[in-house]
Amino acid sequence: MQLCQSKKVLFLIRAYNDLDHIAPVIWKMASAGFRVGYLLTGREFLGDYRIKIIEEASAKRMESVFINQYYARLRPRVKPKILRRAVDWLIALVVGSWFLKSHDIGCVIVEWAGPSGRDRAPFLLRAARRLGLPTISIPHGYHTWLRNDFNTTTREAIETTGELPQLTDRNRFSAYVVQSENIKRYCIESGIREKKIHTLGSARFCAEWSQINYNRCLSMELQEEDPHGEEINVLFFLNHWNYNVDRHKCFALLKRLCLEENVRLIIKGHTRGRVTGGLNPSEESILDQSGRVVFPNENIHSPQLVKNADLVIVYGSSICFEALRQCKPVCWPRFICPNLTIFDQSGLVSIAQSEDEVVGMIRAVENGEQGTLDESSLDEFFRIHVEGGSDDTSVLQRYSDVISSFLST
Repeated sequence: MQLCQSKKVLFLIRAYNDLDHIAPVIWKMASAGFRVGYLLTGREFLGDYRIKIIEEASAKRMESVFINQYYARLRPRVKPKILRRAVDWLIALVVGSWFLKSHDIGCVIVEWAGPSGRDRAPFLLRAARRLGLPTISIPHGYHTWLRNDFNTTTREAIETTGELPQLTDRNRFSAYVVQSENIKRYCIESGIREKKIHTLGSARFCAEWSQINYNRCLSMELQEEDPHGEEINVLFFLNHWNYNVDRHKCFALLKRLCLEENVRLIIKGHTRGRVTGGLNPSEESILDQSGRVVFPNENIHSPQLVKNADLVIVYGSSICFEALRQCKPVCWPRFICPNLTIFDQSGLVSIAQSEDEVVGMIRAVENGEQGTLDESSLDEFFRIHVEGGSDDTSVLQRYSDVISSFLST
């Protein structure tokens, strides 16, 4: 198949943080000569550096003015809801189908979600299925948990029904991509048929993209330098509060660290927002009084923050991959969140069972007593959880191969 003659691949991008996992795949396919388009179905963030990377590789932005106008202006006025759903379907079947056909779309890619996606994605996903086009769901995050009762939703479902919330409707996708065997196991237990699942590794944290992402982030303006010069930079990543996190203990630890001498605390809220994984204004104000805390904005990206950190504190978040990529010491405060994950079972992070142990790790870093990571253990960990096992094919090439296999059918 000649790439220049192939139909176009359309990637639907809903949220800012979805770019972490979708942009690497777009970049790979566009760089290889595939005709690739992307469409923002939710918030617009055209100035983001990852958008610049994929456009430099020849990916083209696409949009439907009609769908945008309908969704923003007319749709909220259509009542009752049953009529709105009917109009949505009509727009998808008429306008969405016309859009896909007129742009020669051969495959539609969207982040992990229900079969219709969210925001403006349904207008195109429903149309794609109506036209018989393949639809593929690729990750927008990374499932690090080893137990199924890792948050409020899964725990309550297991207590009520004895099983995970079922995702059987996602079998409507032509393919459902996951990064590891652990995540595949979770999806199967959630009702996704095994034959639909493709285990391809992590596009976000694979070696190929990690280096590109790191270089681009470090080439941008870095965060303000430490005004105190000799302080220990402690980077603290927050996670979803409803993931069995003890918020009271977490905040108590943050307050304790703000009082420690020679510690500059950088607190990064979860990318999905303040409500689900961040501090409220009152909490930020209390911590800010110490004069030792920094709340970086979304323009300061994780690779930059990790680069400038002496110690990374994280519990549950996949951003731990970034810290390990950069060989930074990682503190894992088990007393904040008891969930078992691939990280705290890896032997690559230091488990803390109390505030005193966290402070002890900071002092060890300050005194140069923190040990180095075992390279063979680190390589094996990334091979299993990021690079997709023993296959020598690169992660991003696997994504490209699977998508193009559907594109040519």
